[in-house]
Amino acid sequence: MSVFLLALALPAGLLGFGNSLKDRNIKNFDLDDGGISFLQGVEARDDAATARRHFAWAANWYDQMWTGGVRTDAVALNRGRAHFLAGNLPQAIRAFRDGLDLYPWDADLQRALTAARAPVAYPTESDPAERVRPDPPNSLRHRISPWDLFLAASAFALVLTIGLARRLTARDGWATPLAVAGLLGLVAVAAAGIHIATDRPEPVLVLTADEVLRTGNGTAFPARLDAPLPRGAEVRELARRGGWVQVELPGGAVGWVREPEDSPQRHKEHKEDIKSGS
Repeated sequence: MSVFLLALALPAGLLGFGNSLKDRNIKNFDLDDGGISFLQGVEARDDAATARRHFAWAANWYDQMWTGGVRTDAVALNRGRAHFLAGNLPQAIRAFRDGLDLYPWDADLQRALTAARAPVAYPTESDPAERVRPDPPNSLRHRISPWDLFLAASAFALVLTIGLARRLTARDGWATPLAVAGLLGLVAVAAAGIHIATDRPEPVLVLTADEVLRTGNGTAFPARLDAPLPRGAEVRELARRGGWVQVELPGGAVGWVREPEDSPQRHKEHKEDIKSGS
């Protein structure tokens, strides 16, 4: 009986999340200030400087929306596109990554991130550990959405329910294998859901300028690589110390880069310096 109740409860528990996901699945530009500025940028495409100025205004608007808590997949996509067309490559990559942190299954955000990475001048590595080019978004959380899990759970729950009902009433010979198949399917869906839930995104730093990767947190330390890390490179953040960030490259090499000027930590330290009068 407990298995039967589980079969009914699992898809019901996912229903609300699945419906809210469908409601958010809109990619059109709203005609707010950001959307209007974006359309003005498109209309001014024959004048690159004017177009970029309009795209920058749109990007700033979507940044404010995102910071203010309007964090939908549509805002993330529009925000990244506006930054990209404004010439703000690192900010575009950051925006697409922010969106994928919340909506990792979104194919439009995945394609947009791949396109934004294309202009980055990744160096050629002699050692696999020195690889700077990031891996494409291809984990399980990037391939399966909550709505996919809900549909799969519903289907397997229906199979289990039919199998149990026929086994307890008509005692058909095929009912037991059908119920077992439904139960195993529910277990597989639950395992996939747990894996996705525990596969959380790691803190990533997107470089806003070319940076030398050093062996320690200071300019006195030698360079870790022959070539500097390019603007737009994505590195995993490990620690911060004295205005420097310890990072790990996609290939696995570890080193230190200067903390970006626009990082929240630098702004916090600057405000503390002002308050202390230093």
